Amino acid sequence: MKNQEKRIVVNYKYTYTTILDVKIGDKVVLPSPSWLSDVNSTWIGTVTELESDYSGYCVSVISKIKS
Repeated sequence: MKNQEKRIVVNYKYTYTTILDVKIGDKVVLPSPSWLSDVNSTWIGTVTELESDYSGYCVSVISKIKS
């Protein structure tokens, strides 16, 4: 069975899409905002919600950090 794309919340305020199997508390690697990409291309955040009502544009989680 293929995982469906879902919207999750990271650090209580940022919505990202993912097909990864994540749970609250997981650490994920995320793309940095465009205005920071020349300094750091990625950052690490914590999954804080498994659903989001935000319907605007979102970028995808890059990977999940194995714990």
